Amino acid sequence: MVELTVPFESRMKGAHAFKEGKYLDLTKELKKDGYEAKVMPVQIGARGFVGSSAFGLLSKLSICGNKRTKALRLLTETAENSSRWIWSRRNERLLHKD
Repeated sequence: MVELTVPFESRMKGAHAFKEGKYLDLTKELKKDGYEAKVMPVQIGARGFVGSSAFGLLSKLSICGNKRTKALRLLTETAENSSRWIWSRRNERLLHKD
């Protein structure tokens, strides 16, 4: 199970620990039922910093070398662009009461 989180960079370690704990019971239940289960929380900082968890995930998925470098760059750019988009709309109403 892969869980992506985009926290502020100063909260990367805390976000990782939270996500690991969040699925602990589910992982235990799946293993008890005979399944192999692993939780892989991945953090990409809101300003584009890619944590080591993303590097580790790509390695486990056998994405290495230039392909991994390109994937990490795309993850960085996507996080930055998404954060910029959210920030640019911070004053817009998201829910309208009619």
